[in-house]
Parts: sequence; C-alpha cells; structure tokens
Amino acid sequence: MTDSNATIRRAGIADSAALAGLRWLWRTDERGERGLSQSQFEAAFRRWWGSRQATHVAYIAEHRGDAVGMAWLALFERIPQPRDLERLAGNVQSVFVLEPFRNQGFGRALVEAVIADARGRGAGYLIVHPSRRAYPLYERLGFAATDDLLHMDLD
Repeated sequence: MTDSNATIRRAGIADSAALAGLRWLWRTDERGERGLSQSQFEAAFRRWWGSRQATHVAYIAEHRGDAVGMAWLALFERIPQPRDLERLAGNVQSVFVLEPFRNQGFGRALVEAVIADARGRGAGYLIVHPSRRAYPLYERLGFAATDDLLHMDLD
C-alpha cells in the first residue's frame, strides 16, 4: 500500500467501537442482518472481545485516522503430540474493508499482518473461509484450495 495516509496496526480494546462499527456496517448494510441496535451491539462486542483478548487478535486499517477495514486472527490450541506439546493454528476471520477503500491494498495489508502474527506465534497453519470475491486475494498470498478439509454448515 503506497498511501502515506494509510496505516495497518494491531487493534486494542480501545478500538472496540471502531471494530464493532465496521462489523455492524458489514453485517447490517451489506448482509441485511437485524438484531441488536448498533449501540447495544457495540457494548456487547466490547464485552465479548474483552474476554477473548488471548485468542482473538484484531488488526485495523486506518485512512487519515479513520477506521476503514479490519481483519481478525482467531487462535486455537491443537492437540499435543510427542514432538510438540504446544501447538497452535489460526483462522483468518472477518476481513472487511469499506467500499470506497476496496481494491487499494488495504485487504492485502490486513491479511499480511494476520499471517505475520500467526507465523510469529508459531502457528502450524492458517485456514480461511473466504467469499468467492476474495479467493484471488488469498491465492496471491499463498493460500491454496485443498481437498483435505471437509465442511459442515451448522447454521
């Protein structure tokens, strides 16, 4: 990303309102979901993330100080094995960039930050469940389709 007014950084709990706002826009405006009011969602989101700081790492994209995108790394422990007792894996989740900022490198930079974080923590692998539109981005970053993973939608 070449825009000097853009930054990608690890988010902290102080960024909860911005992250909740992005998630709210994505799920309500783009997906048509309904439920809690925006203020109720923001409060619930802050409580949710506050209790999951060790397992859910957020990255935020900012342009001129405004939140324009996010990506999450959800970490999970894997079952120990004789040669490695502490095993981690990660799931790339909730990568979202506001419409006016798409196709400008924000999504790529966010996912790269998640990948670097997972590597730094020693995660054995990352998985992602991307939209069809996002497949090319993930493939360019080294993700590959596999026949080794089966999926069951429980919703």
